Amino acid sequence: MAQYYYRHPRSYARRGIFSIDEPSPTIRGVNRPIPANYKLHSGDPQDIDISTIRPLSTIERSYLQTFPESFKFFGTKTNLEQIIGNSVPVNLAYFVASTILKYMKKEIDL
Repeated sequence: MAQYYYRHPRSYARRGIFSIDEPSPTIRGVNRPIPANYKLHSGDPQDIDISTIRPLSTIERSYLQTFPESFKFFGTKTNLEQIIGNSVPVNLAYFVASTILKYMKKEIDL
């Protein structure tokens, strides 16, 4: 398993390499490869071999959004990237919905 991964920055003034041990930046609907001419940003980890860095796969990105391993995606790779990038994390949606339901049932008082 990779310890670091590439996430294409909106501008090169931002870092693009992240550790799997830190909170993930927003999952977007695009998943670009690391450019051959990518230069380490001052915010990137400096003690890495950039040749070993890659973007997360589509399925790895779905895990960050807390889709279960058993979830079946259908469509083109582009469609799947958009679905994952536009989704609300599954566990967050569950928490919000269950809290609203408890409130509606008067089980909690906000």
